[in-house]
Amino acid sequence: MGKKKPPINQVAIDFHLPNRTVLHLGQIAAQREGERLFQTLLTEEWLLEPAGEAADVSSGQEIIRQIGRRLAYPEDVKVAQLHHVENDFVGFSALYQNKGWVFINAKASDYERHYYTCFLVTSLGLYMNYPAAELSARAEQLVFETFLPEADVRSFFHRGISKLSPSLAMDIADFFQMPFTVILKRALLLEIISDEQYRNFRTVKPERPVKARPLFVSKSSESEYADEQWG
Repeated sequence: MGKKKPPINQVAIDFHLPNRTVLHLGQIAAQREGERLFQTLLTEEWLLEPAGEAADVSSGQEIIRQIGRRLAYPEDVKVAQLHHVENDFVGFSALYQNKGWVFINAKASDYERHYYTCFLVTSLGLYMNYPAAELSARAEQLVFETFLPEADVRSFFHRGISKLSPSLAMDIADFFQMPFTVILKRALLLEIISDEQYRNFRTVKPERPVKARPLFVSKSSESEYADEQWG
């Protein structure tokens, strides 16, 4: 049989991949926990396949498709949401048994898991072309460009905003399906908001309103609801 053809935007690596970690997320404690977990995987203290209680395993191909760049990914990329890990563990990417793997904390919120997964899957497509010191920044840049397009971010923020409500912060997070703090960082890097706005908005905790108020549109076509949200 012929070799399986990779997706159009995936340059599959067809040589033997040594087992190793690629990129760790989080602070020092989280990175150390990631290395410890990987070493216990190598010593077969727990198994990824066949899937068991340790993790929920899925494919990373949909994220590779969304990224849409022709990058040198391992031929097979999988995502493992780990259950029995410390709360401060964030995630890491690795090469294991000739596959690309992304490991994330199953206890994280939905949008955090989405962001970390996109970030780490992207790192698997970039690591061969970027030194470790540049890999994180480049992976973040691609995730921002793909999932937080500049035009969409600009539609939510501008320099005249002094405050915003928890419910609006939640609406913004829902729109991008990304953590609100990550969206703020993107807006800051694009210079859509100032350093002061960034610091102030980071204190806002996104929350869903208990009961949505009806949207009232005035004669000037500006909603009272929107004015109240922005402040």
